Amino acid sequence: MKLPDGSWYAQLDSNDTEDVDAAESNASQNLSDSILSTMAALYTLNTHSAAPHQIQPSSLPDPSLTIRTTRAASALGTMLGRWRVDDCNAVGFEVLIPALLDALGKQGFAFDFPGKARLFETRAAKIQRIQLFLSEGKAPMALLHSLEAFHDWKHEAFDARKVKDRLVHGSVMASPAATASYLMNASIWDDEAEAYLRMVLECGSGKGSGGVPSAWPSSNFEIPWTTSTLLESGLWTRDDEGTHQNLVCTGTEPDLVDSAKESIVLSLPNEIRISANCTALLSILLDQDDYPSEKDTIEKIALFVCDSWKEAGGLVRDKWNLSSYYPTMTMARALTELLSRQDTTFERLTVVSRSTVDDLKDVLYQCLNHLLESQNPDGSWGRIGPLEETFYSVLASASLQSLTLTHSLRNETSKSLQRGRKALSRFDGRKPEYLCIEKVSYGSRLLAETCFVAAINSSRKDVMSPKCRETGHLSGTKRKRETPSQLHGVKRR
Repeated sequence: MKLPDGSWYAQLDSNDTEDVDAAESNASQNLSDSILSTMAALYTLNTHSAAPHQIQPSSLPDPSLTIRTTRAASALGTMLGRWRVDDCNAVGFEVLIPALLDALGKQGFAFDFPGKARLFETRAAKIQRIQLFLSEGKAPMALLHSLEAFHDWKHEAFDARKVKDRLVHGSVMASPAATASYLMNASIWDDEAEAYLRMVLECGSGKGSGGVPSAWPSSNFEIPWTTSTLLESGLWTRDDEGTHQNLVCTGTEPDLVDSAKESIVLSLPNEIRISANCTALLSILLDQDDYPSEKDTIEKIALFVCDSWKEAGGLVRDKWNLSSYYPTMTMARALTELLSRQDTTFERLTVVSRSTVDDLKDVLYQCLNHLLESQNPDGSWGRIGPLEETFYSVLASASLQSLTLTHSLRNETSKSLQRGRKALSRFDGRKPEYLCIEKVSYGSRLLAETCFVAAINSSRKDVMSPKCRETGHLSGTKRKRETPSQLHGVKRR
């Protein structure tokens, strides 16, 4: 979408009509979206201007391409000046934005900004760590998803044959841009890759309008996430799990969130992946035959999540979502599940130490405190996306309510949930918000509808085991009761 200042903002749901004021508001929440979109559009306009082919400039609507590119370059310079590299979580930004800066430089545009040196340092570290195209074997690498960033590499560095071996149903890591880059560099035309791109244009979110999603299909993320959310909320039985297996695009590399037990990320530079670690923790715990043997791993994840929460003071950042309420939700669900498994049924299922249990209860109390304090007067949560942030917060509160709480705290939580669900009823049918992070932020109607159904209908029973109850109520202190004023006065660590 073109904005009045000459910049662009990616709008990924072509079925929605969004006014300019709303677009400007969304764009301001994720500056990297506008930067990446404006850079791509500016490069495209200049490329077209130099070689218009069958579309002549005189046939285009006003203003002229010259005016458009001048405005875009000015807006881009302003945005880059405000951009903080270390705050960006967009997928592949550390290689995509430098590549576009290089491409625009060849067209005569030079941009200096405070974070430029830091950006190229990050790019160098990324390339050195992954060693793109130099590894042996056929296992896909995540950076292939942003292959277009290396489009202008010399032929000896770009070995199209290695990429071809990693195609899945014609796509490079389910990325239309990466697939197009591969196809343009391939010495022999690849009909399967062309067929994939044509399918994206026809069946992707653009629906033939020219809009192209940054990833397609998204079933590897959406279907498992939807299934697990409905299972966790008690709205789907495990007998139904097999019905979705054939819908997942096999062969593409699973992300930790999509296939949590493949690997566990405890710490990555500039990436706090609380949601990924919580998903891994849930995956281990829900494997009845496996999780007793994973005690050390479970303890490490639990301590990592607790430490991350404390360091952030409740305002946790996540790799895959712009809202801090999303990792709060995944943390509440995973850690309450862990407490429910502590000392249950069989003594062999004691999975974490007593000190870790105390740490978990303290953090979960702080989490509940944070949710109660930050609820808006109308019952919703959040500012950047009140619909989906309210989904996340209701689901988090429902998980926390399932623990053994003091009487006053349970009542306050129950009232908060009622207000939250009432607020959600006003949002029913509203379009998804752009909170999920990919190369640009995007919204998923399927995920939004799943969250809505789960949040409205979730109702969990008391899950804390008898052994855990012996250690006291979830209150963060030895007190048996708290008043609301005492609750809000709890010191956060």
